[in-house]
This record gives sequence, structure tokens and C-alpha cells, in this order.
Amino acid sequence: MLDANVAEAGAVEEEAEDEVSSTYLTLELGGQRLGLDVRHVREVLDAQAITPLPNAPGDVLGVVDVRGTSVPILDIRARLGMVAEMSGTEGRIVVLELGRAEEPYPIGIQADRVHKVEQIAADTIEPVPRRGLGGWDARALKGLCRTDKDLVVLIDVDALMGEAAAEIDLSDGFGLF
Repeated sequence: MLDANVAEAGAVEEEAEDEVSSTYLTLELGGQRLGLDVRHVREVLDAQAITPLPNAPGDVLGVVDVRGTSVPILDIRARLGMVAEMSGTEGRIVVLELGRAEEPYPIGIQADRVHKVEQIAADTIEPVPRRGLGGWDARALKGLCRTDKDLVVLIDVDALMGEAAAEIDLSDGFGLF
């Protein structure tokens, strides 16, 4: 059901890019509520075993099998400077699609819980505070938004994943499944 909502919301988002709101998938990670633009979300999977990869970069947890394709799972907790924790019983894997439109590639991330797909109006997004925080690197954050009683941190997926994600290439004889 959630996959259908994500796909439908993504289609609506592409048709109305000039609108004053965007569609986000909200999820929980380490007690923090995060929002990811649905244009990057391909699907949400139930938690499953992650196969570790020898000599992989520190923020690569391993790979999972998604219909015969090995999808690398990145530790976004590490990329966001969060404390490492185990996902609970509501854990999910969110498969993102990154790269150029003519050559997309999947990258998965773990979430403790996936909440819902939400429209967030551009005028409700607050800038990330930068004063008084020293050399804090907030490039991966789009802004903050208050929904219901929660503060949602909106993530800039492109900035978070960066070029390092593009370098993870399992397609050249390295597939495990």
C-alpha cells in the first residue's frame, strides 16, 4: 500500500513541479523524524537480512536482494552524525533511486519506522539554524518543518549521498545473488 502511495505521489509531484509544495516520505531514524523527497524514493521494503561486503567503505552496511538485483545499503546514521542503533521491529529499508534520469541506480537506507507520505508546503519549511553552531555541516539538510506535533528534518538526498554513492558499483561481477 505504501509503495503505491509513494509511486502515485511521485507521479503527481512530477506533473506539478511548479507548485508551492513538495511530497515527502517521512520516516523515523534514531528517534528523529526525517523527510525524503519522494522523487528519490523507489520503494519501501520490510526489513531483511543485510549481507555484509568485505572491504566495503565504513558507511556501506552491505547489500540486500531486491528481485534479483543486489542493492547496497548505506548507513545514513553515520552520514548524518547520528549514534548507531539497531532498527526495531518496525524497521524498513527505503530504496532510493539516484543518478541521472537516463542512468539511475538504487541505493537503500535503513529506517527505524516509515510514517507516511505527506505534502509539505514550501512556505512551512524553515531554514536550518546555522548561527552559533560553529563549523557544523548542514549541507545535507533542506530545512525544518512542523507537522502535527513533530519537527521533521527534511533531507537533501543528493547532498547526503553525494558522489560517494555513485562510486558504489555492484554491477560488474560483484552481485551476490
